[in-house]
Amino acid sequence: MRLLLTFATLHKVLAAEKTLRTTADEKLRCRPTPTPAALSQDICGMSLELLDPTASASAVQVLKQANLSPRGVHELS
Repeated sequence: MRLLLTFATLHKVLAAEKTLRTTADEKLRCRPTPTPAALSQDICGMSLELLDPTASASAVQVLKQANLSPRGVHELS
């Protein structure tokens, strides 16, 4: 299973990546990845993939505190 966090702009993707990388929690590791076209046309062409899909709630919480709430959280098989 892959877990993608989508955002409205590339700027937000990069800011979210930096925010998650600067946390001490190893479970919040992520990498930028192309957003599958099937998800939506209303979001950026890049998204963040969490390397530990079980950490989605923690990642979203950290991003909300940094005013970087993802546009969507998508589980892909």
